[in-house]
Amino acid sequence: MELYELIYVSVATRDISAADLKSLLDDARRKNAQRNVSGLLVYHHGEFMQLLEGGKEEISSIYHRVVEDERHRQVNLLWNGPIRERSFANWEMAFLGLDDLMLDRTEGYSHFLESEFSAQMLGGAPSIGKDFLLSLRNDFLEKKN
Repeated sequence: MELYELIYVSVATRDISAADLKSLLDDARRKNAQRNVSGLLVYHHGEFMQLLEGGKEEISSIYHRVVEDERHRQVNLLWNGPIRERSFANWEMAFLGLDDLMLDRTEGYSHFLESEFSAQMLGGAPSIGKDFLLSLRNDFLEKKN
């Protein structure tokens, strides 16, 4: 199977609690494992950024469901292209500003939004999508300050 990656950003239509994010993480990890899809979902101040990795049809299908999902607005596809290998072995999630649950101890939680995260920590072969993802990450972190 040829691998593809897809990156989009969107804005949440409502506030999302830590409990909602944990439920989203658990549900997505289960479903994406069945589809052989991996990637990273980032949530920060009402905005989502997601990188999906897998077969072209699978990641396109997930993206189109997001476009139709009432929880998202202003969904923008930023990158979609082939890759040589995955950067994320499992589906992961990163978020900032959520203190009411110990989410950083949850399986699938990613430290992607922490300042010491580097390109080498992504692993896998270099790609346009990974470079773009790290650039977007830096923009997210600048908004935090």
